[in-house]
Amino acid sequence: MLTELKRCNSIGNINGVLFLVSILSGKKKLSFNEIVNRCSLEKNIKINCGGAVAFFQYLGFAEWEDDIVIPTGKIEQLMGKESNEVINVLVKECIVLLTEEGLFDIDSTAFDPEKGHLSIKRSAFPLAYAAIRNFLTVAGALEKESNGEIGIAEQYEQDFSAQLRNRKDKFTLEQLMQRQAEQNKRGLEAEEYVLELERKRLPGKAYKIKRISDFDVSAGYDIVSYNGQDSVIYDRFIEVKCFVGKPHFYWSENECDVARIKGEKYVLCLVDYLRMSEEDYVPEYIVNPYECIFTDDTWLVNTASYKIQKI
Repeated sequence: MLTELKRCNSIGNINGVLFLVSILSGKKKLSFNEIVNRCSLEKNIKINCGGAVAFFQYLGFAEWEDDIVIPTGKIEQLMGKESNEVINVLVKECIVLLTEEGLFDIDSTAFDPEKGHLSIKRSAFPLAYAAIRNFLTVAGALEKESNGEIGIAEQYEQDFSAQLRNRKDKFTLEQLMQRQAEQNKRGLEAEEYVLELERKRLPGKAYKIKRISDFDVSAGYDIVSYNGQDSVIYDRFIEVKCFVGKPHFYWSENECDVARIKGEKYVLCLVDYLRMSEEDYVPEYIVNPYECIFTDDTWLVNTASYKIQKI
């Protein structure tokens, strides 16, 4: 966002904004000093000229370089309109840009059933956006609430909702794919890490210890290994779970069933992704996790979802 706009807390009152529109309308270019001088002579307006011009530049209605302000073709959207229509256009432009920049997401917006309108957490507006927040407030698009949240005026709820929906449609798949790619990368690194630990643990059988997750996704485990040097057949089946933060993981129905069937031969290896580079770090190994996890009160098991099927 533009530096000048970040610096100010308010661009002025509605009359000041409308007066600036009248100054810019129909002009090819004008000096910033001319804007300042004309505003200073106008009564009944309050305007921060630097912040207001930067605001119009942010919305795409003007270009500003050095002392020259050049209205863009977009300014025609405001020309010849009633005052309330001009403000309405500016408000909607703000909603579009703020939503595209990600200020409003599922964590910052909610519906208040008592007041019957959408609300935005005050924290959704960083200090750099204070001037825009205050413009939306004086324009009647936002309503201050006593609990620190900001209500969205009913007449603009549909505009907010439409933009949030468009952003969700645009970014959900992209974000999902990016998140999945990151998780896959961490998971692969964790599997390779555990594979190397297993090979070091049993150097005599290192060449037979394998990571099979690439070619058998239905196996229910990632690595086949041995409990000891004397083992003749594979008797250690390792499922690697990588986590960041507090130990946690998701266990598929298939993995859970395989763990139950294999019992003591099945090992769940929990790897703290951020500690893999530490020389003395040892992952947590849980032998017979099906028996351990469902009977150990140190683990909280939550059902993430239910499949409902009519019979």
